[in-house]
Amino acid sequence: MVNKSRRNLLKAAALLPLAAACDGLAWSGLAWGAGAPATQASFALDMTRPGRRVDPSLASLSYETLELSDPTFFAADNHGLVHLFREMNPHGVLRIGGNTSDDTVWGGYKGSMPTYVPRRHGKLLQPHVLKPEGLQALAGFVRATGWKLVFGVNLRIGSPEMALDLAQTVQRLVGDQLLAIQIGNEANNYEPDYTAFDTAWTPYAKALRAAGLPLAGPDTGANTDWVIEYAKRHARENVFLSRHYYREAAENGSIPDMLAGDPGFFGEVEQIMRAADQYGLPFRISEGNSYYNGGRDGTSNVFASALWGADFMLALAQRGVAGMHFHGGTLNSVEASLGRVAKAPTGGDIVAQRDAMASRYSAIAGSRALGYQPRPLFHGITLAQRFAGAQMLPGRLDAGGANLTAYAAKQGDAVLVALINKDAQRDAAVALSGLPHGAKGELMRLRAPALDSRRDVSFAMDGHVSADAGGACRIAVPKGSAAWLRWA
Repeated sequence: MVNKSRRNLLKAAALLPLAAACDGLAWSGLAWGAGAPATQASFALDMTRPGRRVDPSLASLSYETLELSDPTFFAADNHGLVHLFREMNPHGVLRIGGNTSDDTVWGGYKGSMPTYVPRRHGKLLQPHVLKPEGLQALAGFVRATGWKLVFGVNLRIGSPEMALDLAQTVQRLVGDQLLAIQIGNEANNYEPDYTAFDTAWTPYAKALRAAGLPLAGPDTGANTDWVIEYAKRHARENVFLSRHYYREAAENGSIPDMLAGDPGFFGEVEQIMRAADQYGLPFRISEGNSYYNGGRDGTSNVFASALWGADFMLALAQRGVAGMHFHGGTLNSVEASLGRVAKAPTGGDIVAQRDAMASRYSAIAGSRALGYQPRPLFHGITLAQRFAGAQMLPGRLDAGGANLTAYAAKQGDAVLVALINKDAQRDAAVALSGLPHGAKGELMRLRAPALDSRRDVSFAMDGHVSADAGGACRIAVPKGSAAWLRWA
């Protein structure tokens, strides 16, 4: 009978020379599975072929227009929310839109109010009315956060005049922090094809362009062909291209499915980026998250979503996507956008109460009365955002059979590396090479007790590391965790 403990000790001893090159500290926090040796993986950086530069607004958010019905939510004096926005990214972009943007009429409009026709699958018999005080508060909020704003106007109702009046009001209040106006939300759900959408969109675009308003689009749900055709027809009239992304419907979601990734989608991203590059436009995922229909409880709001979110953002950045707007907000606003009445759980401590206030996939939970707290996804977003301004570097990854991804970038004189172990079973020991010879580095870890943890999630410093004279180091990345390193 083989002595497994002795065998594992011998394997660990074999790794000691490389561990010493990393000052031994890269192994801190490691919790190897009982009797399970670490998967041996490697990541070789290539400094000679720098790739895409990461936009500072990579980490961005999206909220329903209905959120503006409470002028105390997006408000300059909602300090808890302002603080978390700035902590996530001091240079982010807030997108206001979603289903409710096409269910909203502008209360400040003095013209003839168009007839509202409920969405085919909706239950809203009367439109939401956006009041001026909601916009005024929003303007104060974006000034307090320093974020830019993307604002969606109602296309489905068929009133360019009302959209123009609303967009001009937004521009007057927000000023230079208005990045773009988008016309319609997921028009693929109510227009039969791109030609029909373009016919409906064009009168709006003409009116808004004539008034000097910046445009972006097409803000479609999942139609890459629409984005490419839109770029061909309207690139010169826009400041960026956009579409949405969700992995699947919430009822089909699970932690294994989410962490398996979606390689087919990245093929679509590359198609769009070729068009974006051709016309010199940025491309943004203006709304997205793990699963549509509001996210899945126990999947979209647990630690696994942090690993998925960090990996997804860095995969987008590697391909040149400028921004990822994670959709979220209050449970009431997202459920109303789906034609449902919110049914939040009650009771529990303050953490549970705040959590119950938020939609299942929101990166931020809470309310003005209860205060705000970061969800697990928030921490994954902040990991990826640490690549802001850096230039991505190619690398050769051998994951050793584990569900492991790796990213590298050059940020000034520093080299960044992210190692994301989405595997539920296998710890990984990753041999890095191609680092600056003898470089010193700092290590941060993204971790939680388990993939389905809702609490005790952290992204925090875990010591210092150093590469050897050959630019090599070995980093331990336990199952269900991630490591971020900065070498100088």
